[in-house]
Amino acid sequence: MFAAIRPRAAHRLSATMVKLALLAAPAAALVAHKNSLPLAAPRAAAANVEMKYRVAVIGGGPSGACAAEVCASEPNIETYIIERKFDNAKPCGGAIPLCMLGEFDLPESVVDRKVRKMKMISPSNEEVDIGDTLKADEFIGMCRREILDGYLRDRAVEYGATPINGLVTSIDIPSTHKTDPTQQYTISYQKFTPGKSVGTPEKLVVDCIVGADGANSRVAKAMDAGEYNFAIAFQERIKISKEKMEFYEEMAEMYVGDDVSPDFYGWVFPKYDHVGVGTGTVVNRPAIKEYQKAIRARAGSKIEGECCWRAASEASHN
Repeated sequence: MFAAIRPRAAHRLSATMVKLALLAAPAAALVAHKNSLPLAAPRAAAANVEMKYRVAVIGGGPSGACAAEVCASEPNIETYIIERKFDNAKPCGGAIPLCMLGEFDLPESVVDRKVRKMKMISPSNEEVDIGDTLKADEFIGMCRREILDGYLRDRAVEYGATPINGLVTSIDIPSTHKTDPTQQYTISYQKFTPGKSVGTPEKLVVDCIVGADGANSRVAKAMDAGEYNFAIAFQERIKISKEKMEFYEEMAEMYVGDDVSPDFYGWVFPKYDHVGVGTGTVVNRPAIKEYQKAIRARAGSKIEGECCWRAASEASHN
């Protein structure tokens, strides 16, 4: 079963869900309908044998983890979640709205900092305060993706999902899968184990695949999803002095201008013991490192410190 949807927020979906869908965008989630997910056709020799519907979720970010949780909570779905790197620190700003804590039933422990002040900084470095509309009990949560993603994956596993540390290399799609509901898909992947530098080839046969594997999605390619835009983001984690960190205690900054990004913005977002400094773009991906240099220059002495981590990654963009 393959399908495609636009990103929509969802979490505690009804136990009567009918379809799973391609989740190419990192912010995408699931769509629920009113009918029960159909049983997989029996493939055993004995008569009247009901078998579990086997679902593989490829990608262990927020979308994949939530999809795996929804599937694993269904008693008739045997769920697998495949993620190539369980400790992945995605170069994402990590800002989440307050409503996400409630909608996704997240504990405040996934939030590093509660931002209540925000500045938008123009190309000429004019500053505008944009956080004045927040009420006294409201905040914007600043998260590290390895913490947020890990919490969501662990919860899916608690519901019964089987985690697989692996990289999907190919998906075999039967030619009659659109007309024959008994057809299954074969996923080939490299399974990683601690202490080994290379994976071992494995296969998994399933009834349904949920693609939550990002911009370079193998699921999207397998189902011939066509062309789509994607962005590249670059972020550094910079440890600054205690005095400088006090300025960012409840403060986040967003910088705009062609020097930091022609179509996005640069950010300085506070985390538990450092600031995340980054930017992104769709229209000029090759220049991402130049934009990163520019955001560091614009922020100036406020973020001078020790860079303890840096990374770039791509994400689908609708």
